[in-house]
Amino acid sequence: MDMTCRAMVVALFSFGAVLGLAGPASSDPAAVGSSFYVVRGDPRLCPSPLCGGYWVALANRARTRCSDGALRPRCYVAKSVDEARRPLSVNVPEEALVRAEHEAQEFPSFGKLGVLLVAEVWKPVGGPAKGDFYRLRDTGVRCIRAPCFSVRAARLNGRARFTFSDLDLKPTGTSNDDLALAVLDPQGLLAAGKASTTEDGGRVFRATRIYLRAAKPRA
Repeated sequence: MDMTCRAMVVALFSFGAVLGLAGPASSDPAAVGSSFYVVRGDPRLCPSPLCGGYWVALANRARTRCSDGALRPRCYVAKSVDEARRPLSVNVPEEALVRAEHEAQEFPSFGKLGVLLVAEVWKPVGGPAKGDFYRLRDTGVRCIRAPCFSVRAARLNGRARFTFSDLDLKPTGTSNDDLALAVLDPQGLLAAGKASTTEDGGRVFRATRIYLRAAKPRA
């Protein structure tokens, strides 16, 4: 990471820690039982709702349980709605991350098809996404020498937890404005990337894509 970008990340994370954004809160979405899905549009041409919806896959999972109970690399959903099953008030961008539940719904003349109940939409910035998906938070730890393991990472849709001594966001090509929005989000920084060790014994997370939270998807 270049020094300007690195200094900005450190400053923003430090500011977040002062505001109490470091550590999970009682409203942390990880506590409500929803999962994170990677969403892609369905480009097929056939009668709706059999085509034209979305393909969804659990982040960090090789298989996703579809509405018919089968495990597949990805699942088709005919539509996405909010938690009250109303039309979404925000768009779901291509390759977005969504915090959602997946269920089956009866469609007249077509039978049961998958529906995605969306609680949050996170739009992708940078990319393409390479590596695993994490939620990153500042721990508030400050050190007088490197490496300083001050970033806590939780792997989405899992229990694995890690700490990193540095973040490299340069590969994402993220603007400073988007970076500020992402790092200061009270729910943490969502990012895809890979970890590597450094010569001083540290561990750096090299992000390939970050995600910005959209407005709450309710009508």
